[in-house]
Amino acid sequence: MVILVSGATATVRRYAAHVGRFLGPRNGNSVEEMATCGQPWAADNDAFAAWDQERFWKMIIKISNADLSHFLWVACPDVVGNAAASLDNWEAWFPQIDYLGVPVAFVGQDGCENGLIPWADMRCFFIGGSDQWKLSAEAERLAIEAKARGKLVHMGRVNSFKRTRHAYEIGCDSIDGRSFSAWPDLYIPKGVEWCQRLKRQPSLFAGVSR
Repeated sequence: MVILVSGATATVRRYAAHVGRFLGPRNGNSVEEMATCGQPWAADNDAFAAWDQERFWKMIIKISNADLSHFLWVACPDVVGNAAASLDNWEAWFPQIDYLGVPVAFVGQDGCENGLIPWADMRCFFIGGSDQWKLSAEAERLAIEAKARGKLVHMGRVNSFKRTRHAYEIGCDSIDGRSFSAWPDLYIPKGVEWCQRLKRQPSLFAGVSR
């Protein structure tokens, strides 16, 4: 399981074998540098904190012109806590992003377990939503289904060992969390140690590549 980190470039380089990079419309990282660093990388949409359509679209254009060899996905614009509105956003945005050849993650929100998931077209199922839903049996079931369908699974807002362990146990391929970017010299080493510890323990997904 890979920790995707926004910013913190110097620390991320030191732990390049264990972490990836997380681009955002506001974080100022160079798309070219990310695309050529050899690490896995993905892109967020800032819908959780500071959605800006123009910035998001400019980021997509830059990504579409980059080397996507190590690129995982971009998170389709979503609406926090609203599965139906997030699916509406997917139907509006996915064709445009897909046309540019950029793989897309669908961000699951509270209630998306009620038939509101576009399984066929997504590269990744991104577990978003409220903290309660993120850790729910419904979200876990959807993560398992995503893996069975051959999709990547990502969990956002992971900032503790307890949540890292939960993400690992339900088969997540990657995680992100503000702590890794805000206090990189403290939390990136911690996160790497957490992931290494989990790999040494028996798992529900022992045969699944992370």
